[in-house]
Order: sequence, then structure tokens, then C-alpha cells
Amino acid sequence: MASRAKVKVKKNGAPDGQMLKRLDAILAALQNLLIIEGHDAGMTKAQARAIAGVADGRVSKVWRQLVAAKKAKDEKEAKRAKRAKSDQGRE
Repeated sequence: MASRAKVKVKKNGAPDGQMLKRLDAILAALQNLLIIEGHDAGMTKAQARAIAGVADGRVSKVWRQLVAAKKAKDEKEAKRAKRAKSDQGRE
């Protein structure tokens, strides 16, 4: 039988390492949400970075995805509007 390393368990039943991973994941999610909301509110990347308290590279990574999603949405709406306009001309 393989021996198991002893892990210190807190009162809530979760080992220290697992709890830290959970907290880090929650922190990362909240920081991403702050960046997203900052983008939607019209903030600059520098303002969003200062509020979220993260590195500029992390803000840029999320920001690029938001800009690409907005661009794709705008293009889709433009195609839909163009199609609707051409359909009206046929009637």
C-alpha cells in the first residue's frame, strides 16, 4: 500500500493548498469581471488595470477579446441590416 503524505486539514475539511487554489480562482474571476465592466463602462485600459490591480498584460489579454467580440457583433448587425434593407426593396 502506498503511503500518503500528511496534509494539514482546516476545520472546514479542505486542505490548505486546495483552499488557496479556490481563493485564487475566485480572485481571478472577480478581476476579469472588473476588467469587463470597465470596458463596458468606457474606461481606458489603464483605469481598468488600476481598479482591478493586475498587470497591464492581463488587462490587454481580456481587452483584446472584448474588442474582437464587439467588432464581430457590429459586423453581424451590419449584415443583418443590409439584408433587411435589400429584402424591403424586393417587396
